[in-house]
Amino acid sequence: ENVVEHMTFQMARLPRKMRFGLMLASFLGSNFDRKVLEKAKNEEEFDFNSFFSSSIEAGFLHYDEFSKRFVWANDQIQQAAYELVPRAKRDSFHLLIGSRLFLRSSPVELKSNLLFCIVDNMNRGVHLMNEARQKYDLASLNLDAGNKSIAASAFHSAERYLMTGISLLGNECWETKYNLAMKLNDAASEALFVTGNFQRLSEITEEPLEKAKCFEDKLNIYHNLVRSLIAWGKHDECFSMCVNVLSQLGETLPTAITEEIYNEEARSMKKLMRGKQQQHLLSLPNMSNFNKLAAMQFLNHALTLTYIWKPKLSPLIVFRMVKLTMRYGVCNLSSFAFGVYGAWLVSIPRPDFAGGYRMGRAAAEVMKRLGATEVSCIFANYPLGTNFASNVESILMISATILHITSRLYVVIYTFINIWKDPLQGEH
Repeated sequence: ENVVEHMTFQMARLPRKMRFGLMLASFLGSNFDRKVLEKAKNEEEFDFNSFFSSSIEAGFLHYDEFSKRFVWANDQIQQAAYELVPRAKRDSFHLLIGSRLFLRSSPVELKSNLLFCIVDNMNRGVHLMNEARQKYDLASLNLDAGNKSIAASAFHSAERYLMTGISLLGNECWETKYNLAMKLNDAASEALFVTGNFQRLSEITEEPLEKAKCFEDKLNIYHNLVRSLIAWGKHDECFSMCVNVLSQLGETLPTAITEEIYNEEARSMKKLMRGKQQQHLLSLPNMSNFNKLAAMQFLNHALTLTYIWKPKLSPLIVFRMVKLTMRYGVCNLSSFAFGVYGAWLVSIPRPDFAGGYRMGRAAAEVMKRLGATEVSCIFANYPLGTNFASNVESILMISATILHITSRLYVVIYTFINIWKDPLQGEH
């Protein structure tokens, strides 16, 4: 701190225009492009050539030939320049610089990393904004910065940008800026799920679920909320939500299973698939019905949940996924459903090995057709082969790995292990 204070004292003795240039540059980060500084300044504030030559000569900055950017000599020099701005005026200075950069940047530039410099500066002065239009503009910028951070897997940064964006929305936003409000909440729920902030996710989803104009607009919120509930261990709430969403998508899901329900579902499934050769499965069109695509996603969530919570429901969910595929076409999750259905076929008391092999091959081919280049899926401890008629419970352990060896070769490996309840049968 003493070093920074000493350097700030020395900088304060420099000419006024030089000081202003250093202050402005310190707000642009550890390195910056000349064009960015040009946008941040007004013409009369200081001369570029004089400022850069003096700064380089004094050892404050140096020019990196490789990146074509000006770089502070070290963090302490940048901090000393930053300290030239009185503490009480720093937030307004941040807002000034961010606003200048925003107003003077092209749409293309606003999609570059310059966006983060703009948003970071404007967010520091957000409490100084009074006009709703300014707040909505900044909320939109935070949405863009949040999405850009998600694309770069910087989820904690995305969470910060998106939550700031939501805080800028007024009570009237659902009438005046509906699309912006929904997009911010959708993206924020994604970031909060990945960062594991489940409590905050649960809190922010209440308003968009209440204000959404149609059920389709709620689906992404439900998607992230269900995933968080699974990770949070709130199984009852999660399953109820899956059942509710699926019912609104036109798909019913039993909440309990009996021997009669299981046998009827199994008979229905076998009847549907009887005589269906691999060529028929591969000739199915791509699924395009929006509601059915969403249903496949929530059935997959339900399958993930029941595996650890109510395993006897798992086969019924797989049956639903295969039936949807046969009726409406294939999607990414169809390959998963085919593979697990094939595993069920070879795990039941009267196993159908030919059918299981056919479904495994179809799963790999569908995945290939849909453009997957390398997929590794491990499904362990799926108790799909439950036989209610005997005292034996077949627990299927699948290790299904689809490896991309070359552009034309896939290897599919299935390992099936039956674990018997009766130790004598297990020994046999």
